[in-house]
Amino acid sequence: MLCCSCLAAPKLVEQRAAEIRTVLREADDAYYNLGEPIMANEAYDALRSQYQSLKTEYPDLPAYSSVGAAVPEQENPAAHTQPVLSLKKAYSDEGVVEFIEACGADRIYCVEPKIDGLTVVLRYREGRLLQALTRGDGITGSDVTAQVRASGAVPLALTNAPTRLDVRGELYMPFAAFEALNEQRVADGEAELKSPRNTAAGTLRMKDLAAVAKRGLAYAVFEVLESEPMPTTHADALAMAQSCGLTPVAHQLLSGSNAVHAVALMNQRRAELPYPSDGVVIRLNDCAEFERMGATARWPNGALARKYKSVPVETHLRRVDWTTGETGRLTPVAGFDPVTMDGAELKRASLHSLSHLRALDLMIGDRIQVIRAGGAVPEIIGRVPGSRTGDEQPIPDPDENP
Repeated sequence: MLCCSCLAAPKLVEQRAAEIRTVLREADDAYYNLGEPIMANEAYDALRSQYQSLKTEYPDLPAYSSVGAAVPEQENPAAHTQPVLSLKKAYSDEGVVEFIEACGADRIYCVEPKIDGLTVVLRYREGRLLQALTRGDGITGSDVTAQVRASGAVPLALTNAPTRLDVRGELYMPFAAFEALNEQRVADGEAELKSPRNTAAGTLRMKDLAAVAKRGLAYAVFEVLESEPMPTTHADALAMAQSCGLTPVAHQLLSGSNAVHAVALMNQRRAELPYPSDGVVIRLNDCAEFERMGATARWPNGALARKYKSVPVETHLRRVDWTTGETGRLTPVAGFDPVTMDGAELKRASLHSLSHLRALDLMIGDRIQVIRAGGAVPEIIGRVPGSRTGDEQPIPDPDENP
């Protein structure tokens, strides 16, 4: 008997897979290049998970394994000396336990807050800043050397540094700087900016370097990519970077058996952090062990990001309306049975685009999962698996709406 996983994908599956890839590419470009995310992390990860499920069932579907997004020509693309990968994510303690079991419960791990900014690679030669690159697609990044130098977030010259030193870190906007910036914008009659992360990304695209210098950006190293000699542990590498004049991310060492408890404590103290954080990073401290664990095309196997997850609320999709923006683009807006989240009643959420709507494979009457992304914006992350009764109705395309 021929198994389902050996069959070619039906046309409807191919169409949905293509819609998901389109939405993922749009989301990657919006997040990494424009600094204006079009969906919450949970919604993005849910789509990637749905695509992987389709890919598992129908292996002939194209792979989607991108890291970041391709850099537009006008953004000064430049090659990385080695791939700049992402991190595997877990949204539960069970995911942390599985990671520790795979790497070894008797190992020592370095645990640090995951700062919600943007990755920037710094290249120092002879102790002086030579180049600064965004992650881009992991192979090629955008050259933002001028903006990083102007920002004052990193030292232009190091003390007692190796001849070659490449580090990877997070460029971010502290809460205090973000609040001060918005206060000034209000005083100047300008609109307030939405989030520290988006503002940091937008600052790196500014051509007015004097304005960049006033934004109050900060930078924390979370990995040493190249040094001579290379430290033998991750903690030692961060200490070496600090001794040269760089600021390392806050971190602590612990055994694998204490990882889940440490994540819980860091989550409780999240509100005390002076910067936005969207999770905790757990990484093997021994660099040789980290290398032995290897990597996939997207992430190293010796590190994990334990992400903070919004708890979804279930409700029913009742209608989809279409709005027209200033550019003439149609946007689907979902209407659902009211739910209360964080003290607010929610009954509508944007579905961003027709491709996004199709990618979610929704029907009128579906039982759906809604979150409040970032504690503010309602977002549909998908329908409740196995909840369809057969009474659901297709969503008309915009030209079919009355």
